[in-house]
Amino acid sequence: MIIVIDDDFINEGTMSAGVFETAFYETSSENGGFVLRCRVQPETLNAEIGGTSNASAIGPADAPGSATSSQGRRSAGVNMRYVSLGWTATPPTGYSGDPVRISVLDPDTFTAWTLGATGTYLGAAVEVLSRVGETVK
Repeated sequence: MIIVIDDDFINEGTMSAGVFETAFYETSSENGGFVLRCRVQPETLNAEIGGTSNASAIGPADAPGSATSSQGRRSAGVNMRYVSLGWTATPPTGYSGDPVRISVLDPDTFTAWTLGATGTYLGAAVEVLSRVGETVK
């Protein structure tokens, strides 16, 4: 038996399961600054880092399709930018303590959320561990 281990895989936690709501995602200026529909969980919109909330971009959508976070980064379309957040205090009930990854819907918010910045997610203290820009293909 041969077991292949993916050395590039880093477990960055998962997002919680639950309801989703429609919001708007603005691509970076390098990618045209278009606004697309997206679906995120309410706690994603309520995250706050360094005094800046993760609010929805201002709609309505001015481009067809939608931005996603669940596709692979190599897939066609708009894959949303995101940050990985690490818990700096006890995580909320139901969370293992592993980092969580959340989409950042506005490019100005992504700029403001720098590595090491602190804030809250689901009422618990967090720190930005990594930042990954959007992909558009």
